[in-house]
Amino acid sequence: MIYCAIIAFFLCFVFIFYISRHTWASIARENGVSLSVISEGMGHTSEKTTRIYLASLNQVIMDEANRKVLSSIK
Repeated sequence: MIYCAIIAFFLCFVFIFYISRHTWASIARENGVSLSVISEGMGHTSEKTTRIYLASLNQVIMDEANRKVLSSIK
């Protein structure tokens, strides 16, 4: 039972850490922070990695925009 609690705590921590990084990068990008600064802040060794990460953020933004448009149609 204690192992389940430890695993749940660990997964929660990882999830919160991921969301924090994702949010920081999103806000930085929206405020015009340069790719090199975002890359350094994320701890990426290459800006290529950051570009890949930010491309996935772009999809999240598009998904949210699509949800808003669809909800206004209903």
